[in-house]
This record gives sequence, structure tokens and C-alpha cells, in this order.
Amino acid sequence: MLHLPEESLTDNHTPKKIVLVLFHNDFRVNDNATLEHAATLASSNQGRLLLLYASSLTNTDKQKTWSKAYHFDEMGFARQQFLAESLADLDESLHHLGNKLLYLPTDSLSTDNSLSKIDTFTQLCHLIEQQSVTDICVSRTADYAQNQAYAALQVRFPQISWHSQPTTTLFTAMPTKDLPKSFTQFRKQVESNYDLLNGDNDLTVTPMPKFLPPLPDDMISNSVFFYQAQTFDKHAQQEARFKGGETSASAHLTDYFNSEAPSNYKTTRNALDDWTHSTKFSAWLANGSLSVKVLLNRLRQYERDVIANESTYWIWFELLWREYFYWYAMNHQQKIFLFQGISSQKPMTRSDKKLAQQRLQQWQTGTTPYPIVNACMHQLKSTGYMSNRGRQIVASCFIHELGLDWRYGASYFEQHLIDYDVASNWGNWQYLAGVGADPRGCRQFNLVKQTEQHDPNGIFIDKWQGKGIS
Repeated sequence: MLHLPEESLTDNHTPKKIVLVLFHNDFRVNDNATLEHAATLASSNQGRLLLLYASSLTNTDKQKTWSKAYHFDEMGFARQQFLAESLADLDESLHHLGNKLLYLPTDSLSTDNSLSKIDTFTQLCHLIEQQSVTDICVSRTADYAQNQAYAALQVRFPQISWHSQPTTTLFTAMPTKDLPKSFTQFRKQVESNYDLLNGDNDLTVTPMPKFLPPLPDDMISNSVFFYQAQTFDKHAQQEARFKGGETSASAHLTDYFNSEAPSNYKTTRNALDDWTHSTKFSAWLANGSLSVKVLLNRLRQYERDVIANESTYWIWFELLWREYFYWYAMNHQQKIFLFQGISSQKPMTRSDKKLAQQRLQQWQTGTTPYPIVNACMHQLKSTGYMSNRGRQIVASCFIHELGLDWRYGASYFEQHLIDYDVASNWGNWQYLAGVGADPRGCRQFNLVKQTEQHDPNGIFIDKWQGKGIS
């Protein structure tokens, strides 16, 4: 049992709360119920507040994850840059409110070699013990591995009070009695039971705290744990408009809905490369720099003030897909990483391991016989982004033309996509592999037809050097 130091007692001998927030997919200060709840807890008896980002909590022997079983290399450059920018922006926002972002230096963000040799989970446990943490606040997540880490912490520290808040979805609980087997059934039930798109009043969002309780006194001078913004090479090819952080997310939200793009979304959404042809909100939604409730409120405002048509409805339609995969992952947990998914049959793959390895490498490096696939893969490697249509094309090629284990494709996306979201990524790959939520089974795209429809003049293929091998 941990004992609080005498100086942590108030005049009436009530122990001060030491509240720890573990940021994961909630990198913002506006509409962040977790941050607001933690601030209220710590303020209740002049307590202290620790705001921490801990990457790779699951990289310990006891926390092996299904998703990491097929990983390749470290996080791709573009995703790493977007993450660092998001954390830097969060740190600045927290600083304005009277606190700072802490991090555990075990990865590329580390400046302390001695600490970086200790795994993140162990470092976090040491910090919890040293600071006599009384409460831990987290945002609910569909990330199975992250939830396993939370469960391990609760077992290790049963005396600590846990608080979990919904911050990533439109619903505080699954909006259907049972999870429907298909998205269409889910959409129909949600639209029948809720009027989120057309309601008269905006969705209620959590206001940004006016101030945050301070760090514990001994942490104020312990700069080794303070997050330090990273400087990246100017030659990086990441799309400049994809800059991480709540500030950039808010700016994009304003720019997008001040344009005509929302009213044309359904007709342009399948474009492979143009910035204005799709909403581009996914990266900020994925790490929580943008609140989905704030986004939906802005969409509703656009429909009230400008126009409500099939295109604006389709933005809502895509948000419902995001909701469906969130609850799909929450419901099926580790099954979203299994080869056979949630089905009873395993998909077909190539039995020749040497050939499979060769084809996997060709797909990763964009040297397949399929120019449209190569161009998409070069775009992904350079920018961390690929259009929704591009993802369907390369995943279909991976599964059908190349005959590979879909989990390796999903893991490669996890490595590189700046908008990586565990539920949407693994759910979509299962869907296309025919082992997930698609009642029609696996879906194969005709690559010649897709090229003719979406890149008839070869502009995208030429830009991203997609000419394949003969």
C-alpha cells in the first residue's frame, strides 16, 4: 500500500488528489470530457494534475497485441511527424491553461538515453508510485491493446480510482441494442432512433477548462519528462496542409465549411489526390485533435445556412461508418486482428512463402505490375495519406491479385497512415477480405476499370511514378 507524504495533506487531513490523465486519442482541450473531469477532480481539494502522453504502453512481454504481431518497422516518417506536431500543439494549449504535457521518453521523441532503455509500461508504473497517484482519467477507446494496458494498470494499482469518459464518438453507449452484422442495418437503426443530423439544437460539447490545476511541485523542475517539440527536415514530402494539432484541425474545419466543397462532396470524394475533393478530417479525428461532435455541429450549421443536399448527407454517412467501426471494434475486440476475422472461414492466401514475401515487398515499395497500385503506395510512403478509393484499390490488389494475408497490409497501413485508427483500419481490411462486416463477402476491384474511372489520363500515376514492371 502506498503512503502519501505528510505535505500532501490539507488542513482537514484529507489527502490531496494526484490525478493522472493518460492521453491516447484525445489530443485537444476543447470538448474533452476526460480533461475537464480530471481538472474538476484535482481542483476539489487543491490537488495536482499530471497530463501524460505514453506511447507504446503495450510493448511489454505481458502486453503483446494481436495487431503488433505483423508489424514491419518503426512508425513511418509522415505519421511520426503528424504525431509530434499534434503533441506540440497540445502542450502549448495545456501551457496556456497552467500545466504542461509530460511524456515517457522511450521512442523517437526521447532525449534521455538512460530512460529510453526502460519500457514505457514500467516507466509509467514508476511514475504512478513516485507521485502517489490517486486517480487516473482516460478516454474510452476501441483500441484493444490500449484497453489491455489499462486493465493491467488497474490490477497493479487496485487502490487507484479509474475514470473513463467518452470523447471519440457521437454516443456515450452503443446506439443499437445489439451490433448489427452490416453497416446498412446499423445506419438504418441509428437514423430511425436518433435525429443527430437534423436536430434543432447542437450537440452539447464540453467547454474548455478556464484553468488547470498545477503539476506536483517536484515535477515542475523535472524537465526530463516535459514534452519537447521536434524539428523536422524541410525536405519532408508530407502534404503541407496536413499539420497535426487542434489548432490546425480548427483552421481546416473553418476553411472547409467556408468553401463550396461540402455541397459537392459526394461527386468528388473518390478523387485520388486533390485536397478539396474529400473532407480530409480523418487525420485529426483519428488522434482526437478534432471532436466529432464539433464537426457534426459545423456540418449541421452548413446545412442550415448554406445548403442541405445529398453531398452534405454523405459526410454524415461517412461519420456513421466511423461510428460503426468503433462499436464493431468494441464488440469484437481481439477478433478484429484474427486471420479469419469474425467469420467461420479463413480467406485464401498464397502457400509459397518465398513468392508471398516477394509480392509483399513489391506491394510495399510500389513495384507491382499495377501502375495505379504503385502510385497509391508511393503516395502513402511519401505523405502518410491515401484516398479512400486508393485504399480500397490497393487492399483489393493485396488480397486478390497478390493473394497475401490481409493482416500484413493492415499493419503496413498502421505504420504509415497519419489518420490511422485501429477500428476503421482493421475493420475496413476485414471488410475487403471478406472476414468482417460485409454480408456480400470479399470484394475485388477491377484494377483496369478503376484506373479508367479515376485516373483516365494517367495524371495521378505519372505524378507518383506508378509505372509498373512488365
